[in-house]
Amino acid sequence: MTRAHGSLRGLRWVDRSRLTEGRFGRMFRWLPGETYKDEDLSSLASQMIQLESADLRDQTNPETPHVPKGELFKDGPDIILKSVEPPKRLDTAFGEPEAGDENPTIPAGYTYFGQYIDHDLTFDPNSSLQKQNDPDALVDFRTPRLDLDSLYGRGPDDQPYLYDDRDGIHFALGRHTDDPKRVRLGELQRNADGRALIGDPRNDENSIICQLQAVFLNFHNKVIDELQAKRKSLKPHEIFLEAQRIVRWHYQYIVLNDYLPRIVGDCTWKHVYLGGENEARAPRPHLEFYKPKSGEAYMPVEFSVAAFRFGHSMVRPSYALRRDDANVGGASEGGFAGDRRFNRIPIFSDLRDPERTANLSGFGRLPPDWEIDWQLFFSAGPLPTEIATDGEDPGALQVKPGTITQPGYRIDTKLVDPLAMLPPTVAKSGNMPDGVPVLAYRNLIRGSTFELPSGQNVARALGVKPLSEQDLWDDSPNARFRDPESNPFAFRAPLWFYILKEAEQVRQHGLNDTKGGHHLGDVGGRIVAEVLVGIALSDHTSYLYQDAGWKPELEKYKSGFDAGRPLKTMFQLIAWTTNDSMTFR
Repeated sequence: MTRAHGSLRGLRWVDRSRLTEGRFGRMFRWLPGETYKDEDLSSLASQMIQLESADLRDQTNPETPHVPKGELFKDGPDIILKSVEPPKRLDTAFGEPEAGDENPTIPAGYTYFGQYIDHDLTFDPNSSLQKQNDPDALVDFRTPRLDLDSLYGRGPDDQPYLYDDRDGIHFALGRHTDDPKRVRLGELQRNADGRALIGDPRNDENSIICQLQAVFLNFHNKVIDELQAKRKSLKPHEIFLEAQRIVRWHYQYIVLNDYLPRIVGDCTWKHVYLGGENEARAPRPHLEFYKPKSGEAYMPVEFSVAAFRFGHSMVRPSYALRRDDANVGGASEGGFAGDRRFNRIPIFSDLRDPERTANLSGFGRLPPDWEIDWQLFFSAGPLPTEIATDGEDPGALQVKPGTITQPGYRIDTKLVDPLAMLPPTVAKSGNMPDGVPVLAYRNLIRGSTFELPSGQNVARALGVKPLSEQDLWDDSPNARFRDPESNPFAFRAPLWFYILKEAEQVRQHGLNDTKGGHHLGDVGGRIVAEVLVGIALSDHTSYLYQDAGWKPELEKYKSGFDAGRPLKTMFQLIAWTTNDSMTFR
C-alpha cells in the first residue's frame, strides 16, 4: 500500500506485501470513516436474518424463551434451527418457485462464481476479528488480478504436485474412493486426510465451489489437448503458457461480459466497461474513482469489505445438485434423504448425526454421486418467468414452475438463516472458532473496524442522490431505527447495509416486478464495476490491456485454438468442457 491510496485509519503504513505486490487502499480516501457501537450493529444484524427456519435462543440453555432480537450475538445468543415434530420442511422443493425470495434475473451459479472471483482477487488468511488492527491482517498475499492464480498456484515448476505426472502441464484431478486408479473429473485431487491440493484452499469451502474449481481444471486440460493436437511443434512449456493465457482470457471475458452486467445492470456496465459506447465496439473503460497509481492495482476496502459482499444475500438456504434425485435434493416430492427437514441439500445444518446429516460444507471429499448438473446453476438464456397471482407476494415476478435452473436469491438486506448459524469450522478467527456465528454481524463489525465511509457519503461522492431515511429505515422492525432521533445510524448507514438496501429497490428495466433486488444499485454497482474493470485494465497481461477488441471467437486467429463455438458465458464454457453433458457424472 502506498500513501497515494490513503491510510487505513488506525493502522501503520504497510508499503507492500512481503510476498507479492498485493496491497489494500481506499477509493474514497477523502471521506470520513464511520464507527458504530457493537450493540447497535448487533441489533441491525438481527433484522437482516430471514428467520424463516431459525429462532434466537440462549445457547447456554436451549429450553429458555427466545432471546429478544438485537441482543449482542457474541455475548451469548445463538441461532438454531427450529425443532418441529413432526419434521417441517425448512425450504422449498426443487422446481417450486419462490416469488418473494428468488431473483428472476440471476441464476444461482453466479453466486458461487462471484465467490470464485473473490478468491482469485484476494487472499486474506488472517481475517480474524481480533486482528483487524494488525496491518499484517490486511496484506493481500497474492496479486489483485484476474489471473487465476487460485487455479494455477505458483505454476508447474514451483508446485508440481498440482499437475499430472504424465507431462506436468495437465492438472491432476480427483480419484474415486472405491477405485483410486479411476479419475473422477468433478472432484479435486486430495491428500490422505481429504484436503484438496489446489492453488487456493478456499476453493474447497463448499461442495459447489469445489466443483466450480474442477470445471476450470478440466477446461485447462481440454485446452491443452486442443493445442497439443494443433500445435505439434510447440514444446510442453510453450503449450502450457499458451493454454494458461487462453484460459485466463476466457475467464476474464466471462467476468467482464457475462457476470458483471448481470450484477451491476446494463447501464452501469456500459458506462464503466464500454465507456458509454455501443456494444459492437471495443470497450473503452471509463474509470473515475478507481485509479491506481502507475497502473499498479490495489484492493479497495470499500470493495472487499462492503460492496463485493453483496453475494451473501444471494445465497439460498439449500440447493439441488441434480433433478429427479432425492439423494442430491432434486426430487419434487419426498425431500432430501440426508436431512429430513430439508427438500434440497442445506448449505449448513446444526444436526450432528453423521448417519442422517449431510450438507454442502466443504474441506473434505465430495460425497459419492454428488456431481452437479450445471444446468441447475447456469442457464443458456434468460430464466422463464411469470407474475405471481397469489401467495405471499402477488404481483412479484417468479420463475415458472418446473424451471430447471435454480435462481439465486434477490440482492437485498435479508440473509438466509443458515448464514446466521455458521458452524465453528467457518466462524473462526485464525484457526480457532470465535463464537460469532452470524455472518451479517461479522460483516458489519468488520466495516466498522475498517472505518468505512457511510453509504450516504459515498453516494454523494459518486454524484448520486442518497437514499432517504424513509427508504432506509421505514420498514425496519426496530422502532428505534425508524426514528431519526434515536437511530444510531441516522444519516450514516453502514456501507454494506446501504448497498444492499439500495439494491433491494432496483428493478431490471422491462421487468414488471413489484419487488426489486435484481442487481446492484448506483453505489454498489459503480464500486464493483470500476474495481473489476480497473483491475483487469491494470494487468498488462490481460486481454483488456493487450487487445481490448479480443473476443473468444477470435482466439483461433491468435493461437489456433478453436472451440468451434464462442465461449462467452459460464454456461457455454461448461457445455464445451463437458462435451455438452453439463456434468462430470
